[in-house]
Amino acid sequence: MGWCTTFELEQFAAAAGGYLRSRAAENTLLLSAAQAAEAAQAGRRAQVTGQQPGAPGTGILFGWWEPPDGGEPRGAFVHDPPVPLLISGRAPEMGAALAATLAKIGRQVCGVDAPTEVADAFAAAWSGRGGTTVRAHRNCRVYRLAGVPQGTPPQGPPAQGPPSRATLPKGMPAVPGTGGWPSAEVPGPAGRLRVATAEDQGLLADWLTAFATEAAERISSPSDLAADLISYGGAVFWEVPGKPSRLRDAALYRPIPHHRDVAQFGEPVNQPMALATLTRPVAGTVRISTVYTLPERRRSGYATALTLAVSRAVLTGSGPGVAPGCALGVLDAMARYVNEVVMITDKNRPDRWGGRFGYQIVSERAVLRFGPVTGPIPRAHPSGAMPRLPTGPLPRLPRLRR
Repeated sequence: MGWCTTFELEQFAAAAGGYLRSRAAENTLLLSAAQAAEAAQAGRRAQVTGQQPGAPGTGILFGWWEPPDGGEPRGAFVHDPPVPLLISGRAPEMGAALAATLAKIGRQVCGVDAPTEVADAFAAAWSGRGGTTVRAHRNCRVYRLAGVPQGTPPQGPPAQGPPSRATLPKGMPAVPGTGGWPSAEVPGPAGRLRVATAEDQGLLADWLTAFATEAAERISSPSDLAADLISYGGAVFWEVPGKPSRLRDAALYRPIPHHRDVAQFGEPVNQPMALATLTRPVAGTVRISTVYTLPERRRSGYATALTLAVSRAVLTGSGPGVAPGCALGVLDAMARYVNEVVMITDKNRPDRWGGRFGYQIVSERAVLRFGPVTGPIPRAHPSGAMPRLPTGPLPRLPRLRR
């Protein structure tokens, strides 16, 4: 059959929803994109799905791959013109066929985010048709952590929940060792989790902007993104107590820390050192989409501690370093519906990094960007014979008198 396309989200969900959910960890990007499209339609009632299939349009296009011999879909894609094309599936011929399909209906593609073999096949076919340049933007690995911790977390017994939380999604093969948590003695700095609130919107927007600048990503409105993350508890900070000021102690004649009056000056203020953002739960999965540490605070283990604590909190509703009275109700609510945590990291990071947290690699993806059409460099001036310079005897210089 080949690729089937539609602008109707409901039709796409009915046709490819089962395939996407059966491999939720591999298809986390497409699931999140479809979820965001559904929320956008419900929020602003845009006419995204009102276009006719097959007509050139600027809305979000969905599609799924039906094998020639029939049966269930074996691939899917979501195309929003401002962002790279998202593809799931591992057969390279799917990428080449999709390039022909999108070119036929007049879609403009700025890049592709797909499994490595499919991304290469699509880029080769797309650049061959339009003469565009291809630039490798990022090579990634997809990791997953499923199940509840095996053993007792450092901060107490694991949260009790329905047994179905530890089961794998329907159709997902069990991976040996999946869900094996590292021991409680994993080294890391002291600190605690804190879910971002409305008072942190400015700080969160600044950190998201800094992360996007370093990662060469585009964020249309950091403030709106920060407000959206705060609305469902999708931003979590790792805080450490601030160090006392020696100058202040000396000015108050209190050079010894235990002589300070706690009732007067209060406890040290906790300072955020690292940030992790989470996607909304979909198909039993949550993806840690961003892990950012301040440049001057890096190589101190804050991101490691935050990643481990957030992974535990999402799956169990509790974790190491949870702040007393912290608003972890959102993470606890996630634990009721989530049985997998997914992370996508750069490929240049060692494989043992994921195993340190109990994660296991699922697949590898490549993000490719397309540039302008290439061709011969135009000549600035018409070619012709070079003008000849005047020739003749050199003028004699006058002799200097002594």
